[in-house]
Amino acid sequence: MSENFESDSPAVPISSDERLMAALAHGSVVVSFFGPAAPMLIWVFQRRKSSYVAFHALQAMGYQMLAFWVGAAAYLLFFVLLMAVVMPALAIFAQKENSAIGMLLFEGSFFLSFFGFMAVYFLVGIVGAIFSLMGKDFKVPFLGKWLARYLGRGEEPLAPLDETKSEQWAAGVCHGSAILLIWGIFTPLIAWLAEKDKSPRLRFQSMQAFVYQLLAAVAYFGYMFVYMFMFMGLFVVVLFRPRLGDMHDNSLLLLVILVFIGIMTLFFLFFMLVIPLYHLFAMIAGIRTVQGREYRYPLLGNFLMRRFGDKPGG
Repeated sequence: MSENFESDSPAVPISSDERLMAALAHGSVVVSFFGPAAPMLIWVFQRRKSSYVAFHALQAMGYQMLAFWVGAAAYLLFFVLLMAVVMPALAIFAQKENSAIGMLLFEGSFFLSFFGFMAVYFLVGIVGAIFSLMGKDFKVPFLGKWLARYLGRGEEPLAPLDETKSEQWAAGVCHGSAILLIWGIFTPLIAWLAEKDKSPRLRFQSMQAFVYQLLAAVAYFGYMFVYMFMFMGLFVVVLFRPRLGDMHDNSLLLLVILVFIGIMTLFFLFFMLVIPLYHLFAMIAGIRTVQGREYRYPLLGNFLMRRFGDKPGG
């Protein structure tokens, strides 16, 4: 199993500071619900100092971001199976004496899959941190070796990385952090603040990803504000309904309830359409950026390009 995680001990010794920074990048999995911001922060400050730390930071941020996408896809598949297979099966079980067993199996499989996935997710990051502290060249299963080839990394852990590919990967992670919605904005923000005067490509793509995710967060809070405002309005009408004695058959209350339900239904349907598109555009942006192709979000990308252009500063 160890061959999936590490290579041989490096011929050139790795400093204790480098081992510590690499371990922090992998160990940041415990705070990755804020997005892969911690390994991004390590990368922007270490990329020109240590190729070893840079590789492990890029690997950690990619692992944390991709794990959330894989997890989201897995739970979406679970929901589809739930509606298509499990619910009809439970309906059949309910007509028999062993309905309690069927419900227990369903609940058990759900909690086992959820906590099992999270346990593996954290375990890989923690193992990476331990191996890095030991001076081992840790590689995440499936991702690590592929990323090393993508970055043009040699056999030695201290071998230099392709700077263009490194920036493309970091930009792809910036776009991919959209899977976390509100918390994802920290990753592209860090990349933009640190690299805006050094890397034109990363400057534009990180800024574009940050603005895209920020607009989504504003829209989300706007939706919640409208929802709470209308809910409070409905609550006030219900609370003071006894004072509306001249209203025949509670027609005002019924009208308010119908309007509330109608507007909330429209908002819900709108968000059910927008949310998949939001993630789809982010996924396309991440893939195309990693491939080295230019990507601009519809409307937003062209606006930012006209406003800021390709210049590294300003």
